[in-house]
Amino acid sequence: MSNSVPSLETRRSSASLRGESTGIRELPVVSKLIDTSTCIGCKACEVACQEWNDLKTLKTEQVGTYQTMPALDAEYWNLIKFHEQDLEGGGLAWLMRKDQCMHCADPGCLKACPAPGAIVQYANGIVDVNADMCIGCGLCATGCPFDVPKFHAKTGKMSKCTLCVDRVGVGLEPACVKACPTGCLQFGTKTDMLAAGQQRVKQLQENGFPQATLYDPAGVSGTGVVTVLAHGDHPEWYQLPKDPRIPLSVGITKSLLRPLGLVAVFGAVVGSFGHFLGYGPKTVEKTPDAGPDVGGAKKPDGTPVAAAPAAVTVGPDARLASTVEDVVVGDAIVRHSLVSRVIHWTVALTFFLALLSGLPIWTPIFGWMAGLFGGLAVCRWLHPFAGIAFAGGVFAMFVYWLHDMRMQAGDWGWILPKMITYFLRRGGDDPNVGKYNGGQKILFYLVALLAVLLLATGIVLWYPLTFAAIWRQVSWVLHDAAFLLFAVSIVGHIYLATAALPGTFQSMTRGTVSKAYARKHHPRWYRETTGDK
Repeated sequence: MSNSVPSLETRRSSASLRGESTGIRELPVVSKLIDTSTCIGCKACEVACQEWNDLKTLKTEQVGTYQTMPALDAEYWNLIKFHEQDLEGGGLAWLMRKDQCMHCADPGCLKACPAPGAIVQYANGIVDVNADMCIGCGLCATGCPFDVPKFHAKTGKMSKCTLCVDRVGVGLEPACVKACPTGCLQFGTKTDMLAAGQQRVKQLQENGFPQATLYDPAGVSGTGVVTVLAHGDHPEWYQLPKDPRIPLSVGITKSLLRPLGLVAVFGAVVGSFGHFLGYGPKTVEKTPDAGPDVGGAKKPDGTPVAAAPAAVTVGPDARLASTVEDVVVGDAIVRHSLVSRVIHWTVALTFFLALLSGLPIWTPIFGWMAGLFGGLAVCRWLHPFAGIAFAGGVFAMFVYWLHDMRMQAGDWGWILPKMITYFLRRGGDDPNVGKYNGGQKILFYLVALLAVLLLATGIVLWYPLTFAAIWRQVSWVLHDAAFLLFAVSIVGHIYLATAALPGTFQSMTRGTVSKAYARKHHPRWYRETTGDK
C-alpha cells in the first residue's frame, strides 16, 4: 500500500437530492484483493475483525459446513463462506470466500438510504455507515445487491464492514489483511489490486483453471473488494450474484416515483386552486320548502319523530350532539352522526400524522418536517404506529359506511361524463343522486384498498430483514405508489369538501347540511329524507 494517507473527505452522502459527487478532486481509490484460490479457511480474518472493531462475541451455529455463522450479522461483519461443489467430469471443489461489504463504486445502500449522511462514500471509495445519522429503516439492505447491511436490534442501527476506515485513514491496512497468513488478502489502490488480481488469474488459467476470472462486477460500477475466482464461470458457487445490480425498486422509487409524485401532488394543488379561480364555489340557493311541515324532526318517510330525544331537538346544540342520521331538524338534515364524524376525523388526523412523519423519510425536500417530531429517528418510530392507527380508522369507516356506499346502476352512469360536466359547471346535477354520488363511492373504496396496501407493504418495510429481498423491493415501490395516489386523491377531496362545495365541511363538524344543499347535491336523498316529492 502507498505511504500516502488516503483522504476521508466525503464524496457522496445518502439522501442528497441527486446523489451526485461533491465535486472534490479525484483521489486514488483503495481496494482489497481476495484470492479465493489461496484461502485456507483459517478464520484469522474473522477474529481480527471482531477484535479490532470491538464486536460482540456471538455463539457459533452448525450449518453443516466449517462456516462459523449462517450469514453476516450486525455483530459479525466478516465471514468465511464454505461450499462443497461436485465438478463436471468428477472431482470435488472445496470453495471458500471471504464475505463482507463489497464497497461498491455505485453503492445501492447509499442510493436507497433516506437519512441524510447516514451512509457516506469517502473520496478513497470506502462506503461507511454513520450510526449517529442512521434511523435503522433497513432500506440500505433493500438497495444492496449483496445483502450485506444488517440491523442491530439493541442499537436500532444498521451495521456492516467499514473496511477498517479508521486504520486506512492513518495509512494502515484493514485488520483482516494484517492477520491473513497466506497472502490471500492484499490491500492497496484499486489500480494496483486489479493488476495483481489479473496476474493471479493468468496464473490460474495456465495451471488448469481456464475459467478463472477477477470478480469486479460492472453492474455496480466495480467494487472496492475485488475477488479472484478459480471457477469464474460459476460465481454462484462462491455465493456471489452473477450480475449484481442496484435493485430496480431503488431507481423506480428514487428516480421515478419521487419526482413524479412531487409533480402530481403539486399539480393537484395547483389544479384545485385553478379550478376555484375559474369556476368558484358551487353555491346553492335557498328556496321555500315544498314538503310537509318541518317545524320538528322528521323521519326519512316524512312522519314526525315522536318524543324526539335531545340529540335531534331543534337548535345548534342538537346538530352537535346528533346521533341519528337522515333526520330532518328544522331547516337542516342530519347527514353525519356523532359516531360517523368521530370515525372520519380519526382517519383524517391519523392520516396527516402518518403523512407528516413519513414525508421526511420519503424525500429530503421535506426533511425540515422531521423537526416537528424531534428528528428523523423519531419519525421512523412514529410513522408505522400512525399508519396502523390510520388503517384501523379506515377499517371502522369501511364497516360503518359500507351500507350507504354500495354502488348502484345510476352511480356508474354519474361518473362519466356527468362528473366532468359537474366540475365544469355545465350541469351534471343528477336528480337520482342519493346520499353519496358515484365519485364519492369510488373514493371510499379506493381509500379502503389503498389503506390495506399501505398497511401490508408498511409491515414489510417496518421489519425489512424479516422478509425476502424481492418482497422488500416490491413493497417499497407499492408503498410509495399507493401513498402518491392517496395523496393526490386527498388533495382533491379536501378541495371539494371545503372551497368547492360550501356546506360539505360543516357536515363533518356539525353533522348537518341545509335542505338547499341536500336538494342541490343529493336530490334523491333529500326526497327520501324529507318526503318532499
